[in-house]
Amino acid sequence: MKADTTFITRTNALVAELDQIPGVKNAATSFWVPGNEMGRNFNIRSFDGDPNTHFTMRFDGISSNYIKTYDMRLLAGRDFTFTDYNPKFDKLHNIILNLDAIKTLGFSSPQKAIGNSILNGTKKWDIIGVVADFHQKSLRYPIEPTMLEPVLNIQSPISIKISPKNVAATVAEIKAKYETFFPGNLFDYSFLDERFNAQYKNDELLGKAFSIFGGFAIFIACLGLLGLSLFATLQRTKEIGVRKVLGASVTNIVLLLSKDFIRLVIIAIVIATPIAWIILHSWLRDFAYHIAISWWVFALSGIVAIIVALATISFQAVKAAGANPVKSLRSE
Repeated sequence: MKADTTFITRTNALVAELDQIPGVKNAATSFWVPGNEMGRNFNIRSFDGDPNTHFTMRFDGISSNYIKTYDMRLLAGRDFTFTDYNPKFDKLHNIILNLDAIKTLGFSSPQKAIGNSILNGTKKWDIIGVVADFHQKSLRYPIEPTMLEPVLNIQSPISIKISPKNVAATVAEIKAKYETFFPGNLFDYSFLDERFNAQYKNDELLGKAFSIFGGFAIFIACLGLLGLSLFATLQRTKEIGVRKVLGASVTNIVLLLSKDFIRLVIIAIVIATPIAWIILHSWLRDFAYHIAISWWVFALSGIVAIIVALATISFQAVKAAGANPVKSLRSE
């Protein structure tokens, strides 16, 4: 216990020293940094509420500068101060909740929650502040009721907000300070944007895979259309020649050869649209926050498909329509 307290004290001293570095704006500690899953408390209820009604909430132990470091918006009450902390857990009693927790507990507003208390099992916590909801993880997950506690431990990582200027020099100074307080320990760090982007890595890979295979599918479909249009043109060589002799224009012949294929493409679009909507809707349901699928997306996709089909078919149709009708009839 004494060793743990010494380690925490040293960490706090390091955070204070980091604040003195010119490139450092703020520094704070917490049990978990954004991007990590926080812990859960399963036996939360309002002190004056129904004793049979319990809630589950996320929790994080943070230092006094954490809210400022992450630019979290304080809606009511105050932030933690030095007097809120105590090495003995049973002596702690002040807590900060997020807005979703306030709503879950049934308070009408953040201001109404200040001064009230909640119970975590048998331990009483007094609400001293309310912060706006924040995303701890990616948008695949919903915002949850969250408790921020004035608790420190020996495994708390340090979050440091730095100036975008001279990043390498600032990191070098931070490393030097760290090694002064914890000689021999590994200095391991990462940037917050990299941690958040990593949460969407699988979705980005999925998007790239769909783009590649979608491109191959369109290319193969165009080859098929080109082959079918060539076959249909060869079968109607005499008809094309006769129509040209009788005064049909190139446009008339292109429309004649294209309409049957376009009809098939439209039928394919009608069949594929509901299937695509079901697949997209099922995929988006994995995200707590997602866009709505508008009808114009499918309409635009259908128009593009028709244009691509027309361009593919017209290549052979125009060639056939521009041929000498005398040669066509002679060959027949």
